[in-house]
Amino acid sequence: MGRQKTNKTRRPRPGHVPPAFGGDPIRDLAPAWDAAIADGLMPSGNEVNYRALPDGSVLSDAIGSDGQLLVDGRELTPAWAAELRQTKPLFAGLIDVYVQQSSTWTRISDMAPCEHSTGICNH
Repeated sequence: MGRQKTNKTRRPRPGHVPPAFGGDPIRDLAPAWDAAIADGLMPSGNEVNYRALPDGSVLSDAIGSDGQLLVDGRELTPAWAAELRQTKPLFAGLIDVYVQQSSTWTRISDMAPCEHSTGICNH
């Protein structure tokens, strides 16, 4: 006789608190990313990265078509970063990193022309 499978019910660990995902935060961000695509900030939504915390908070980011950093569907500006820190305080540290990184980036439209054929390339 073979081993019989039993239908065990998993019991949560003592003290385990499941994540409090209220609604669908990724679906809630979709209109902002659709607007970014419609405004020409990015070619499609395939490049979006989502970062989630156990409490259900979600922050999304992508690199725009001009090389700019987009967060939750908008270009990361000092004003937008300040608003995000207020509305998503658990992501404040990550937003600070984004601000620091994006201040050192050069947009594609601001780069000098690339002349690969002549061997003169500024990037």
